[in-house]
Amino acid sequence: MNETEYTCPMHPEVVRPGPGTCPICAMALEPRLTAAAQDSRELADMRRRLWVSAGLSAVVVAVGMSSLVIPRAVEAMAPPAALSWCELALTTPVVLWGGWPFFERAWHAALNRTTNMFTLIGLGVGVAYLYSVAA
Repeated sequence: MNETEYTCPMHPEVVRPGPGTCPICAMALEPRLTAAAQDSRELADMRRRLWVSAGLSAVVVAVGMSSLVIPRAVEAMAPPAALSWCELALTTPVVLWGGWPFFERAWHAALNRTTNMFTLIGLGVGVAYLYSVAA
């Protein structure tokens, strides 16, 4: 039986018998296979998250910036408070569902007392979202 080993692209000394994340940098472990035999489930998942998040974000940008293009057009259809709640409802899944892999890997890095790009992304997105909710 041919067992596939998984390794970190940044730390090749990390070798695991199955998929997961690197204990040093929290990047996804990649199989030691040829390009044709690689498993692309993570790529498909991230692509789905990208397109759903991009669609929801496009609506938020259109609502938020519409007053610059056509002054008071959107406000005539709905009160500003309702628009704010609508923007919150559309933004929350983008941040929490679309960004979940980044938050998960940032948390993993924090547990291992290390920092990486996922830490930067997780903190930046999390703080920006919480600040905009509070404001």
